[in-house]
Amino acid sequence: MANTIENEASFEAFLDRLADGLSIEDKIAANKAGADVFKQALHDATPRSDTVYKRGTVHLQDAIVEEVSPSGRVEVGFSAKSQRGHIARFQNDGWVATDRNGKRHKQVPGKHFWEKAEHASKGRIQEAVKHSLERAIARKVGH
Repeated sequence: MANTIENEASFEAFLDRLADGLSIEDKIAANKAGADVFKQALHDATPRSDTVYKRGTVHLQDAIVEEVSPSGRVEVGFSAKSQRGHIARFQNDGWVATDRNGKRHKQVPGKHFWEKAEHASKGRIQEAVKHSLERAIARKVGH
């Protein structure tokens, strides 16, 4: 039975690296990997009209953005600059049609493309985040 650990200095350095945890860059990279997968799935699921817009108006698909916060959180949504977020919500959730007098008419059903994108990409998002974290841990461990 050995009383000492061989390569004790490298073992201690290994433990120190693990104790430091993930850096903010590692968290951003992992979250961005998942967000990129969802962003593509959302782009593919978002309806696109044949309308050719004038004056800089963009289609819903072209208004999808991701924002990275300093804490490492990555959010996917529709850009404020495009002013398409409310349109996306109506298209996704549906709405009650009303006339100019306020009289309610039929319920216009939603297309639920956000939910379809979430469902379609769930496993791929988890895999992308997992691989990113595995790479970060491998760098920390020294492989």
